Amino acid sequence: MADLKIEFTHDHAEAERLRDLGYEPVECAFGQYGSVMGPLALDHHGEESHREGVAIRACRDHYGARIDDPRFVVTGTPDADAVLAIVALAGLVPEHLITPTFYELVNLNDTDPIGHDLLSSEAGVALAWFNQRPSLSQSAKGFRKAIAHMITLLTEGLDETTRDQVIRSDRARRRKAMEGVVELLGAHGRPVATPARPEDLPVRRGDQLDAGAGRILVVQSTVWGFDQWYRLAPLVVSFASRLSKVTVGCPDEATAEALLGPGGLMVAWRDLGKGWGGRATIGGSPRGLPLTLDDALDVARRLHHLLLPHLRG
Repeated sequence: MADLKIEFTHDHAEAERLRDLGYEPVECAFGQYGSVMGPLALDHHGEESHREGVAIRACRDHYGARIDDPRFVVTGTPDADAVLAIVALAGLVPEHLITPTFYELVNLNDTDPIGHDLLSSEAGVALAWFNQRPSLSQSAKGFRKAIAHMITLLTEGLDETTRDQVIRSDRARRRKAMEGVVELLGAHGRPVATPARPEDLPVRRGDQLDAGAGRILVVQSTVWGFDQWYRLAPLVVSFASRLSKVTVGCPDEATAEALLGPGGLMVAWRDLGKGWGGRATIGGSPRGLPLTLDDALDVARRLHHLLLPHLRG
């Protein structure tokens, strides 16, 4: 990866400057400031959410497009979607090693991570291994480390011992995610008791919206747990203390619109202020703006006022 150049920024104008110097932006979305895109239009957030995910387009349509000029500008977390896109665009592994089964699953897990279990398939276990890699910080170094992990995964795969470790770790993640519950708001906007054995509850989506008391869940966790948290409420506010970042999510677009009306969480981003943004189903706080758990609790209360009247009790 000697020729690979990764520039990281939280700043929309800086991303534009690097784009104009010839760097290809990958998932350079900056909330209401908009997305910065190059010739390959590699974003799918905010006003660009009508586009397919970046990994599926990079792998299927643009493999090797930047092999002679592997310069990229990025922002946010080095997730599998952005990282796999860079690996494919730069031709960092032979094309036949990036199978449609894998890149389609990466796309699905990025755009609709609820309702399928990664541990149920070999490709899913492989993706879970990548998601478990530690210290993938929001930085150029974090992206380079994530790219190295992705290359290792695609070229070497997982042995049986590692595969078993991944499965045990993911089951532990699910337990730890539920330990991070801070507050569950009911229809009236006040805290309610968390149900016993939430892992046995269905995801609160579709016809489950009115089941149970939960409307908005606030969590503070060191692990990703939306697949578990949506069992308690259809709208989740997650505070990541390590990143001082707030993420808001709904399990799918239909649920988001049933909660907030047409546009789903796009309604919330406008209300929460400049820099907040994402897609209709998930997004979060402005790039580079440190927030606290108290901020997350405040966001939950502001979101409650945005719920459609029949959901506020």
